[in-house]
Amino acid sequence: MPVADRMRPEENEFFTLLAPEQGKLYRLALALLGNEADARDALQESVVHAFFAYRRLRGGKATFVPWMRRIVVNSSLQILRRRWRLVPVGRPEKLRPEPGRSLPDPPGEVWDAVRRLDEHYRVVVVLRFLNDMSLDAIGRTLGIPLGTVKSRLHVALRRLRRMLDQSGAGKLQAV
Repeated sequence: MPVADRMRPEENEFFTLLAPEQGKLYRLALALLGNEADARDALQESVVHAFFAYRRLRGGKATFVPWMRRIVVNSSLQILRRRWRLVPVGRPEKLRPEPGRSLPDPPGEVWDAVRRLDEHYRVVVVLRFLNDMSLDAIGRTLGIPLGTVKSRLHVALRRLRRMLDQSGAGKLQAV
């Protein structure tokens, strides 16, 4: 008997709603964490948490996507906080990548600068420009007032502009 036949209807509904959003949720976690392994962990933790909490979701199918997005943001922020508490115990030369294996290059200077922002600014920038969310939706997702969203976005963009101007990446070149 296939696994899908043994699932309860709400479990089937959960996975049906999750399937088209999974790639977007992964990209959100990746943009927040800047690391594929951590992004996969965040997504996995989010799906497990959401699966067990799905029966308590208010608003049904219409609220599923923002609800999942919020869970992914929370899981990602939790991983970021854990990351700051980790202290490497090995010798520094053992922490480098193996010879012949290089770390993947970041996708660009702009997203490199975004990753250097404090987490509460970075989250707003990622949700606005990567997920193309409205300011109201960002406020609802993060549970903060609209004015706070606007303020954080303004400060984040000003800091990004300063970082990019200092690196020379913020100047457009004439063709």
